[in-house]
Amino acid sequence: MNSLKNDFSKILGNSSKNESEPWTREGRGDTLATDEGTDITEDIKGKIKEKVNEQIEEKKKSILDIFKSEVLGNKEDSKVSTDLDQYIPSSKTNKEIVRHSAFILSYQEEYELASWVLHRLVKEAAFGKAERSNEFLPDPLVESGSAVTQDYSRTGYDRGHLCPAGDFKHNKELEDETFYMSNMSPQLPDFNRGIWSDLENKVRSWVKKRSELIIVTGPILKKGLPTIGRMNKISVPEKFYKIIYDPAKEEAIAFLIPNEGSIELVKSFTISIDELEAMTGIDFFAKLPDSLEQKIEVNNNVDDWY
Repeated sequence: MNSLKNDFSKILGNSSKNESEPWTREGRGDTLATDEGTDITEDIKGKIKEKVNEQIEEKKKSILDIFKSEVLGNKEDSKVSTDLDQYIPSSKTNKEIVRHSAFILSYQEEYELASWVLHRLVKEAAFGKAERSNEFLPDPLVESGSAVTQDYSRTGYDRGHLCPAGDFKHNKELEDETFYMSNMSPQLPDFNRGIWSDLENKVRSWVKKRSELIIVTGPILKKGLPTIGRMNKISVPEKFYKIIYDPAKEEAIAFLIPNEGSIELVKSFTISIDELEAMTGIDFFAKLPDSLEQKIEVNNNVDDWY
């Protein structure tokens, strides 16, 4: 009988301090059982059954929530990581395409950098509370091997994000992916923490009103760039670009910013996508209808965004 009492005690969240005394529910005087073999009343049996059923239903709900999260996926997460193929840039240098849940990139072993990183920014994703990890790791999906964090040590350059960590603060796992070294590029501190950060914040302010944005970011790569690195030779870009496309409004804007500190407004660095394509040899929206591609690429379309 003592064993049975202990089982009931666990179910109801109480315990008997002294098995020689009647065990009662906290705050009440109705006796459940005693060492003398008093039968459990039907009323208490009913309460126990009700409690057990509640626990079973809570467990079912917990399992269902896990299933939705792990198998079906969170709605915002799935919007971030799916249907990006239609926006993959076309380029002769697309030798190694690397796909992560948060972004897709084209890795260039020659420079130990990505030439472009593609991701989707949704309104819900931009304003989460996930803590920044700052755990920079080699990218396990880069077959040729990515740069490593030690390549940046004592160089005077930041490990600058191409796809921003701040665009995934709704989901810790997605945010952590942005710290793969394949998503990094050597950036001067005054640039990375100044005008580049200003641009990233500006884009997140736009998504509040625009629901979702398609973003392509990268360095301007060319022969003869200086390099850093202990284990790998990482090219140091002179300029970085960012393209933002709103598929709902069919509007786009692009920026090209020198890798240096600046007191200028972000707006002053706009450029047409056509001009960027001429510099990089990349066709950024090759899979869009020709008429739409021409519409968004010919002009810098500043007035649509400011």
